[in-house]
Amino acid sequence: MTSKFMTGLVLAALAVMPAHAGDLKLTVVGVRSDDGALMIGFYDSAAKFEKAIDASAHVGLLSDKGRLIGATMRTRTGMQGIGFLRLPPGRYAVIVFHDENDNALLDMNALGIPIEGYGFSNNASGFFSAPSFDAAAVTVGSGETSISIALNYQVGASLRPSLRR
Repeated sequence: MTSKFMTGLVLAALAVMPAHAGDLKLTVVGVRSDDGALMIGFYDSAAKFEKAIDASAHVGLLSDKGRLIGATMRTRTGMQGIGFLRLPPGRYAVIVFHDENDNALLDMNALGIPIEGYGFSNNASGFFSAPSFDAAAVTVGSGETSISIALNYQVGASLRPSLRR
């Protein structure tokens, strides 16, 4: 066999091989109480990400059909971690919020400002709005990617003492 033929055969074999899945380790920091749950949503497009942000106070992330992956975990004050294994390589934006009163929604004040903790991948933030998908997007390749999201709480806002529903 000729060298050109072998090179072509190897390149053809590589072209049809599936991309290797990657793992994403997420650490959420700054959880202010043991009350409620962390709601986590992964999005693979700007349209789905923006729709999730708009719906988080009305529908929540649990019933969001646009998310690629969703997870809920009971909270512990401080820091918590979770791993997502065998993700297809690509760009993802992550939304996390601390649903302190367990109503599955991101509660907001009368001005539309969240009163429960929230955060985005890359600790992205917007100017008087949520960040864009591009600002929050992280790239997952074939290896392991680790990210950390710090929760933001409105100063002075608290659902305590009643943890209203």
